[in-house]
Amino acid sequence: MTTALHVLPGPLSDRRRSDLVFDGALLVFPSVAALDALRAETDTLVRAALGDDPCNAQLRSVPEEFAAEVSALQRRYRTHPAVRDGFLDVLNEVGMDSATAYWDWLYLRVQPHADHTPAGTLGVHRDTWSSNVLAQTNWWTPIYPISAERTVAFHPAYWQRPVPNTSAGWDLDQPHGRPLVPVPSGPVDTAGEVRIVIEPGDLLCFSGAQLHASVPNTSGVTRFSVEVRTVVADDVRQGRGAPDVDGRAPHTAWRWFTQLAGDGSLSDVVTAPPRPSIP
Repeated sequence: MTTALHVLPGPLSDRRRSDLVFDGALLVFPSVAALDALRAETDTLVRAALGDDPCNAQLRSVPEEFAAEVSALQRRYRTHPAVRDGFLDVLNEVGMDSATAYWDWLYLRVQPHADHTPAGTLGVHRDTWSSNVLAQTNWWTPIYPISAERTVAFHPAYWQRPVPNTSAGWDLDQPHGRPLVPVPSGPVDTAGEVRIVIEPGDLLCFSGAQLHASVPNTSGVTRFSVEVRTVVADDVRQGRGAPDVDGRAPHTAWRWFTQLAGDGSLSDVVTAPPRPSIP
């Protein structure tokens, strides 16, 4: 299909949501009530780390000091119990069955104005180039208002169009000295990019196979957003997933994903199906 943006009136079952995102749809769940508490908790943590005007905090610090403060904040955020419970409530509200789902880790992305580091500004990529998990779904939400100059962009023309990339040489068991994610090894036509501008409290959902990137931040203020990736075990067992048009990483990252409602690993319960050959 041609990638379409669907604004949804309410929750979706795991199967219906998977069918849509594995067919290339971008889903927006507007005004998710549980995000109010998550945003409030996130705002408290951000202000404690960066001060009362976090979107302009980079202007008050030298870049190295700001980067260190952000790194410490992100480490705390990733393991914070209230944040974990809050995002679990969010996923439950939009229809996810937490008894059968797995996720990787909550990531607070902080993208300063004019930032060019991979930790803040990811270039064009598919998540599946590194994870190889075709049943992976991504979730993304802004904490403060965003604009077209500080958001995420998608490249729908490449949904089923291969992009030459470095995934064949990217090994999740040997990440040191490699890019944060595999990158294109040839030009990508960005003329048809779709920049997503949603409100704080809205939740974006999309396949990990979507070609997407951080928009270079030219807004003058820092972007704060939260992201996580999930997998429904039944999707993997039954061979459901997005098309794999160009991924060649040597491993599949089942072990990145742990139970929403426990601490078991997806690698313990899922046997990877045969991957289709790429012509």
